Amino acid sequence: MGLGLLIAYQGFRGYRRNQSEPMLFVAIGFVFLTIGGTMGCSLIQSLHISAATFGVAQTVLVAAGMGCVLYSLYG
Repeated sequence: MGLGLLIAYQGFRGYRRNQSEPMLFVAIGFVFLTIGGTMGCSLIQSLHISAATFGVAQTVLVAAGMGCVLYSLYG
């Protein structure tokens, strides 16, 4: 989790320094990927949500992160 957030922070710093929109999308993408990738079973138990709902939420976050990174490469 720390590594993903560090990459996102560095991407955001690159965006601020160079006003590069693709770097902003890299940073946003890595935040989504980190959140989606580190969601664990303890979150399911603490929020009392079903495993199916959790799976959909995790998939949506990872897909959104990949979409942002892909947009930064081609957009």
